[in-house]
Amino acid sequence: MTELQHVAGDAPLEDILEVLARDGAVIVDQLLTQELVDRFRGDMEIAAATFASGSRSDNPDVAHFWGNTTKRFTRLAARSSAFTDILLHPTLLGVADALLLPACGDYWMNTGQMMIIGPGEKEQVLHRDADNWRTMNRPDGFEVTVSCMFAITDFTSDVGATRVVPGSNTWSDFSARPARADIVAAEMAAGSGMIYTGRALHGAGANITDHQWRFGMHLSYVLGWLTPEEASPLGADWDAVRELPERAQRLLGWRCYNATAGDSTRLWTVDYEDVDVALGLR
Repeated sequence: MTELQHVAGDAPLEDILEVLARDGAVIVDQLLTQELVDRFRGDMEIAAATFASGSRSDNPDVAHFWGNTTKRFTRLAARSSAFTDILLHPTLLGVADALLLPACGDYWMNTGQMMIIGPGEKEQVLHRDADNWRTMNRPDGFEVTVSCMFAITDFTSDVGATRVVPGSNTWSDFSARPARADIVAAEMAAGSGMIYTGRALHGAGANITDHQWRFGMHLSYVLGWLTPEEASPLGADWDAVRELPERAQRLLGWRCYNATAGDSTRLWTVDYEDVDVALGLR
């Protein structure tokens, strides 16, 4: 395979799921409107100006994974009202419903993270997002997370388009490493999104330009009974959360997790009440 399959922004959910089952990743062209991209990008450029490149962590593994000339930050719901529209995108929620709900009563946001790759950045190590919950990421297991990498600026190979190994989601041995010929670049126009599963090998590409910054936004969802990557409730103002749609509040961790009907499991409570009840968000 020389490139990832592209589908139209209005493609049926069944078509997207079919490609995901086979390749582990699919590019949905023009998933976001130009108006939404412009609004979100403007807010992210303002936020990005306040961040330096690289990590402040003392952990060398974190620093290596982060990148020396890459800016990363979260708390996107607090930094742009446009993020809520992206978080609630029906195509993304449709994919998450199909892939995650068989193993949980509900899911929540794993992280919404800007990944802004600067000139001269090296290739990121290929990885599977589901390895955040390593004991569960098995060829015979079930999906624990689904993601979308949004191109906020055009993704080309030169500026560090995400590299993907199509079909790696179906490998019988997740410890196997791909050949260079197995890796393809997710080149796409701004406003498009690469939806991929937690089992697909991927990683940021190298930015070989001397002046261009690649603006990408990673948004992912995770099973509701797992700990997400981002502590999103800690990065949101309570008064602002009250104004968000109920579905957005739930995805951002401002609701209790309730299991499927007939199961009394309740997680993420305050005074053993649902979050919105105990904190008066209703």
